[in-house]
Amino acid sequence: MTEEVDDLLFKRDNRTFNVRTSGLLIRDDKALLHCDIDDNGQMYFALVGGKVKFGESSISAIKREYQEELHLDVLPKRLLWVMEHQFGTPEDMWQQVNFVHLLDSPQLANLPNERFSIGRHTFEWIGLKDFPVMPIYPAIIGQSTTLPTIVQYVNDIDD
Repeated sequence: MTEEVDDLLFKRDNRTFNVRTSGLLIRDDKALLHCDIDDNGQMYFALVGGKVKFGESSISAIKREYQEELHLDVLPKRLLWVMEHQFGTPEDMWQQVNFVHLLDSPQLANLPNERFSIGRHTFEWIGLKDFPVMPIYPAIIGQSTTLPTIVQYVNDIDD
């Protein structure tokens, strides 16, 4: 994860906290997800998004992230989830607040149907019904086969 000077992020010893924004762009009951390979060589999927910057709203940040990663203009339709999320190892622990937005785009039809790459990022359309059987992070998103109708708060932090 690349850190930039204005990111809403702070570190203390082996712990990092940040504010993140993500978006779900849906087409034909499929969500566009970022795909990558983990340290064990296994493919996984994640929401497209990134860190919110100081003085920036989560809506402005998700527009910026989609423009940077996909060269795509997006229109946030509504907030789906506010997540308190934690992941990592005892040697490198991350905690974040993530605002997940439902998105639309006037350029939606221009995106390829199959897996594609832009720069260093690879993307794939994954069916919402397939989420529970796919390695999707944050894991709480992978448990959802439908989108919430009202904003939902989710928390996967072990208190």
